[in-house]
Amino acid sequence: MKCILIPRHGEDIDNLTCSENFPSPARKAGQVLVKVQACALAPGDIRVMKGHCDYFQSPHGFPYIPGGDISGIVQEADETSRFKRGDRVLCMFEVPRPLDGLAEYACAKEHLVEKIPDDMSFADAAALTSSALASYNACESFVKPGDRVLILGGSG
Repeated sequence: MKCILIPRHGEDIDNLTCSENFPSPARKAGQVLVKVQACALAPGDIRVMKGHCDYFQSPHGFPYIPGGDISGIVQEADETSRFKRGDRVLCMFEVPRPLDGLAEYACAKEHLVEKIPDDMSFADAAALTSSALASYNACESFVKPGDRVLILGGSG
């Protein structure tokens, strides 16, 4: 499969390697295999590439495929899964490793996958995952009943 690879720490995003024949991931029980349509990169991805976040480094060593928040189309899932081939989904990374999102295919644990509406673009869905979770966690931690909240850029 085609993918982007990080050959070693300290690489600038402009110096990543493109592979045309990297092995496709093998789905395990409890995982969903997704044909990636979009992958969102965030400042945290750059910190990981630079080697500044030891906890989030790939356990498989180098090279590895960066990118943690993806959207795409389900290719395979367990027979008992709530997902079926053709479902449009978003997936978020699994701490402590990258999801291998900058590739044609990626596997994610089913509990980290959610369906997306038909009218949502794959790019919007990929960008939603970590941002939505961060917002939710902030609200759960800091907003109490009766509080007023100002949402900047809430219409964008």
